[in-house]
Amino acid sequence: MITVRCEKTVVAGMSHNLRILHISDVHFSRFTSHEKNMQVTGEILDICKAHSGTLDAICVTGDLISRESGAESFADATALMQGLRAYAPAVFYSMGNHETDYPKKIRFSFLRQLERKKITILDNASVHYRGACFAGLTLPQSVFKNADSGFSDLRTIDVGLVTKCLGTCPEKPCILLAHSPMGFEAYREWGADVVLSGHVHGGIVRLGGIGFLSPERKFFPQYTKGIYTKTGCTMQVSAGIGKLRFGNPSEVVLMELHGFPREEGIHAT
Repeated sequence: MITVRCEKTVVAGMSHNLRILHISDVHFSRFTSHEKNMQVTGEILDICKAHSGTLDAICVTGDLISRESGAESFADATALMQGLRAYAPAVFYSMGNHETDYPKKIRFSFLRQLERKKITILDNASVHYRGACFAGLTLPQSVFKNADSGFSDLRTIDVGLVTKCLGTCPEKPCILLAHSPMGFEAYREWGADVVLSGHVHGGIVRLGGIGFLSPERKFFPQYTKGIYTKTGCTMQVSAGIGKLRFGNPSEVVLMELHGFPREEGIHAT
């Protein structure tokens, strides 16, 4: 069962409020049956329907499919994304490490299918929408695995890498879709006000609110699930939906961004 986690934060300089549904790490693959994929799709769309008319945008932050996906998984993922369009005026999609592990020809074909379904692809790109900049960061594979497909000596996510991918921060306020949360300081330094991330699957195993393992086989990763803050920047990390997990429910996140200043004096939570 997919749970809904609700979060609120203040965004300085934003002229009005935004309500965003954040979806990450669905992981349709050849190891998940079409029937299972349709069950997950149905649960996600039911959540969207429950909030119909209230969402400003739906943001999908990568690993919609797994690297071992077949044609049926791509079709199921496309159907899910098409279904989302009925419940928000904009659906933004940025890629994760599983999408970028595909050859360019396969990856670009998938992205073109999504574009035909009116999905906004943020592949190291940004758009202005409802008074804010929405930017999507596509990180190189060297951040996630080395040349031998191992996890030692991985490339660090620093502000230089983010700028190389996206250029300078185009405008403020900026909402950054970045699959990996491990570059939080770099994202803040680059200029993001809000970061939406996933990738870590909540730490895979969670006990006592602590995530134990990252996809890079690192114990006790720094960012696993929830809200993290640094000066001028808030990062929301989703535990995601797919893959094996323990004590760690699948989730989507309903994120309310409140413009500041406001007479009500709302404070970040």
